[in-house]
Amino acid sequence: MRLVWVALGGLILLGLSFLPARTRHSAKPVLAGFALFTGTTLWASLSLSAFPCPHCGKPFTHDETIRDDFTRACVHCQRPKWSNPGPGRL
Repeated sequence: MRLVWVALGGLILLGLSFLPARTRHSAKPVLAGFALFTGTTLWASLSLSAFPCPHCGKPFTHDETIRDDFTRACVHCQRPKWSNPGPGRL
């Protein structure tokens, strides 16, 4: 949910950056707004991809050598995505 709010807020700020750009006849406010939007969205998406596996507790999508954001199973314990975590972790 944090990614949605960050992206929405960034789009609003990006839209608002067009106002000073129009009055000053400069692209610098838009470029600054775009850089802010891109940076915060990247930060939110990277923190979202680091969620822990409910079964083993390690990061679900990556370890020291592998990073697969589209994996269908934990890269550590091979537990399928959306499966019941089983006893012990919850």
